[in-house]
Amino acid sequence: MKKLLSLFTLSLLIGLGAAQAQTDKVVVLECFTSTTCGPCASTNPALDQLINNNANQLIAVKYHVNWPAAGDPMNLANPSDVSSKVSYYGINSVPYSAGNGTWIGHSGSVTQNMINQWVAEQSPVEMQITHYLNDTQDTMFVVVMGRALADVSSNNLKLNVAIIEKTMEYATAPGSNGERIFHNVMKKMLPRPSGESIPALTTGDYFAFKYSWALNYVFDINELTAVAWLQDGTAKTMYQGCMETESFQPYYAKQAKIWTAEHMKEHVCSGSITPYIIVDNFGSETINTLKINVYNNEELLKTIDWAGSIPTTESAKINIGELTFDVEEVSNITFEIELINGAADDYATATYTCEVKEADLIVNKDFKLYIRPGDTPGLNTWEVVNTSTGEVVVSGGPYENAGTLYTENFSLDHDGCYMLTVYDGGNTGNTSFSLKGGNKTLFTVNKFTDLKQNEFSFEKNDEVAENSDLDINIYPNPSNGLITIEAEGENTVSVYSITGQVVKSMTINGKTTIDLSDLNKGVYMMVMTGLNGESLKQMIVLE
Repeated sequence: MKKLLSLFTLSLLIGLGAAQAQTDKVVVLECFTSTTCGPCASTNPALDQLINNNANQLIAVKYHVNWPAAGDPMNLANPSDVSSKVSYYGINSVPYSAGNGTWIGHSGSVTQNMINQWVAEQSPVEMQITHYLNDTQDTMFVVVMGRALADVSSNNLKLNVAIIEKTMEYATAPGSNGERIFHNVMKKMLPRPSGESIPALTTGDYFAFKYSWALNYVFDINELTAVAWLQDGTAKTMYQGCMETESFQPYYAKQAKIWTAEHMKEHVCSGSITPYIIVDNFGSETINTLKINVYNNEELLKTIDWAGSIPTTESAKINIGELTFDVEEVSNITFEIELINGAADDYATATYTCEVKEADLIVNKDFKLYIRPGDTPGLNTWEVVNTSTGEVVVSGGPYENAGTLYTENFSLDHDGCYMLTVYDGGNTGNTSFSLKGGNKTLFTVNKFTDLKQNEFSFEKNDEVAENSDLDINIYPNPSNGLITIEAEGENTVSVYSITGQVVKSMTINGKTTIDLSDLNKGVYMMVMTGLNGESLKQMIVLE
């Protein structure tokens, strides 16, 4: 819930009474070009001059396509982002441009009068953007924030962020059209070409995001800049654009966001996790202290008093330590920043929630781990640990080939709760894996940082026979009468007494719990019949 509007916004609202505030609009011109396009070479000089004449009101982003002939080096550096924008606007020739979102035409048709008309529109949103490089100057961080001065009712708002290189100069022309100097070249769209989805805005609503990009194909880091625009993703209506200026100033003094939680488990049976959170400082004050509360289904688990330093627009990794809790079917673990430098957030309390589910139980099954190493396969390893004893019961890796799917088979001998940990020592973020118990997929992970952990329960029950025709689990055994059957598809269940009499019959579909508590204590035979054949299971039912 919003807590504070800026004095600027309040004064506008008071001055206008019931009317909604507006601000000047920065417009966006998205241009499609190529080094293999002859008409582009003749059109670009006048177009660039027009862009320069409107530098304070107009953002230009140039997408280099791979036609009329392939080989444009700026396209080869990032063809997928360009292709997405080509499809979005339906571009089929160059030089072509999309102006203010909804005008599409030949780039040579863009005029000063058109720009004046676009700029004359007022905007219901104010926005600003800035960037910085890391210490090794190989990664660029972009921070963009905005605030609604009036309602924006679009249900498909998209925040688009583009990293551009303002000028790229080649010694010789890299393409067939003779151009050597290129301006406003799109290097990367963040977080993706389709943009960041934002809910409809009401007056006073605020948003802030931080993105990173590993530099690629950059001529001069001093020519890099970031621009952003807010657009209706369906109608393409452009609400506001922004470019970097020296006057960047956060809207609030104390404002933080929990960007993500890492080392979380989505499945647990041990009731223990040891996560950390990433906190972004979007306020003008350096954050020196934080009071962080952690809840499980709204019950307070832990309070952390953190001290350190997070400068404006920067981030910090904060270790939460071990969290222990009673395992439930679903646990919602919520991280909350209650205080920043001893006071409440000037906008809204920052929270981040992760869903943790009770781990699946696997009975009498062997396991398959499918792992596809990322860019550093020699640093990809894995292990399975018994959470009660801490013993590593099976492990594997490293691997030789990035992107190759490896299958690891293993079995377990003892009942218990087990934790699978997959390591990505290269921290590439593109290692993926999936674990199956029998034919049941326990979990699949497509993206993580340095490691990913999940848990599962295992029961080795000698009273339950493994069947090669039907993949079925029946548990618990012995039982008080409530029996869970895990089977694929639809099956007919018949329960026989030791004299061969059918005492119960039913049809199930998938995982089903049945009640046999009305039967006398004793030994029964259960017959499962499905599409794949028949399976006999001996059951012991207790009162």
